[in-house]
Amino acid sequence: MQKIVEMRGITKTFGNNTANKNVDFFCNRGEVLCLLGENGAGKTTLMNILYGRYRPDSGSILFDGKPVKISGPRDAIAMGIQMVHQHFMLVPTLTVADNVVLGREPRRRGFYDRKEAAETVRRLSQEYGLEVPPEKLVGDLSVGEQQRVEIIKALYQGAQLLILDEPTAVLTPQEVDDLFKVVSRLRESGKSIIIITHKLKETMAISDRVYVLRQGEMIGERNTADTSIEELSELMVGHKVATVIRESMEPGETVLEMDHVSLKSANGVQVLKDISLSIREHEILGIAGVEGNGQMELIEVLSALCPSWEGEILYKGKSMKGRTTAELLEDGVSCIHADRQAYSIAMDLEVPENFLMGYQQTPDYRKRKWLVDWGKVVDKARAMLEHYDVRPRDVERKLSEFSGGNQQKFVVGREMQRSPKFMIAAHPTRGVDIMATAFIHDQLNRQKKAGGCVLLISSDLDELMQMSDRIAVIYDGRIVDCRAAEEYTTMELGRLMGGGQADGKA
Repeated sequence: MQKIVEMRGITKTFGNNTANKNVDFFCNRGEVLCLLGENGAGKTTLMNILYGRYRPDSGSILFDGKPVKISGPRDAIAMGIQMVHQHFMLVPTLTVADNVVLGREPRRRGFYDRKEAAETVRRLSQEYGLEVPPEKLVGDLSVGEQQRVEIIKALYQGAQLLILDEPTAVLTPQEVDDLFKVVSRLRESGKSIIIITHKLKETMAISDRVYVLRQGEMIGERNTADTSIEELSELMVGHKVATVIRESMEPGETVLEMDHVSLKSANGVQVLKDISLSIREHEILGIAGVEGNGQMELIEVLSALCPSWEGEILYKGKSMKGRTTAELLEDGVSCIHADRQAYSIAMDLEVPENFLMGYQQTPDYRKRKWLVDWGKVVDKARAMLEHYDVRPRDVERKLSEFSGGNQQKFVVGREMQRSPKFMIAAHPTRGVDIMATAFIHDQLNRQKKAGGCVLLISSDLDELMQMSDRIAVIYDGRIVDCRAAEEYTTMELGRLMGGGQADGKA
């Protein structure tokens, strides 16, 4: 097969941290290639070098067999290299067509030709199975539809090599199936696709070849047909990984009870509709749903960030009406927010300041009433980085200097250290590697065993099925089903999440 791109001896350092060390890598035309590795292994850095966001300290890149210099994304795009990032770069107030052609608008007599833009989007959608209405506002699209818009945009700009960074992280099973059909059609048309992922099942399902990075070095290359999940996981971490499974326990007393809880948004839209749920000691209750169906509002209500709800919520038998976030923290409520950068960390502050968040009033971290004991904070923060394998283990770094996966491990570690009675865990393993996932799952089980309870909100149905005692499905702000986890199949959950019926119902 003809190589479309080849990277030779790529090395990239950030201060004392070596992100890539003498990495060799190539991708063929018409191939789906998966790039695997733990958080901090250097996967995204390597692809950002290929896309022109970073420049390597040493090494070379060949495109179509010829040496090239990629000084920025414009150079990469001009060659036909496109990258779809985890966080989409779309304008929600513009239509699909407007987003796709933005910066390269078709013109007629000097004016933007909206009709031509819509027709171009419609043609690309039909050609590659990316069905999205050109006239629809991006802000009204589902996450899966927005991803399709990003892919259409890349194709419109002439993509021959498409890099997808964790593309299935927030998709339902049906949306994942749809994405894989699109990837297959792109491959059949001669496009090359590189997928950055940590999901081994999906790697085995869609890829032709696999590369594995570990601590910045290329550890191995495998033809997907000749390898296994077990071998790939061992290559990623250097040893076998034990799977954490749910341990059934007899539930204890009710810790939290929601009774007919509703909430309107600032503009008067009903976003939570008559929700009744309870969670008990020694229990993990999973919440399944496509993002944007009320999960964020549910988190905000339960963590006292949104006080304007109606109905009744009892925590340890007492009403949560009027209680502040600080009071709930002190009373044993902890939260791993879905959007860590918006709610859980300050990107421009260093590790100790971020570690102290939520502990500011704790006597253990004070010398006097108004004086923080920074020596103790630094020692505790350093120990937490070590215990939760947050890399790099440098307390003088800003959180912006950590990868997304390591930011997530930082937040999980800080919140777990509170030993909460009630933990809200929203997407706790999103973007983290298999070792960190197993560790976080073990910590959630420990909370459960110790008499606490966990509200687990996740778009990863395997995670929900593996960890939850019960699963409630949320759709359009309502709880549409709730039962024991083992009574569901993943396909049934996916159907319910999309507004469909349960198995056996008309």
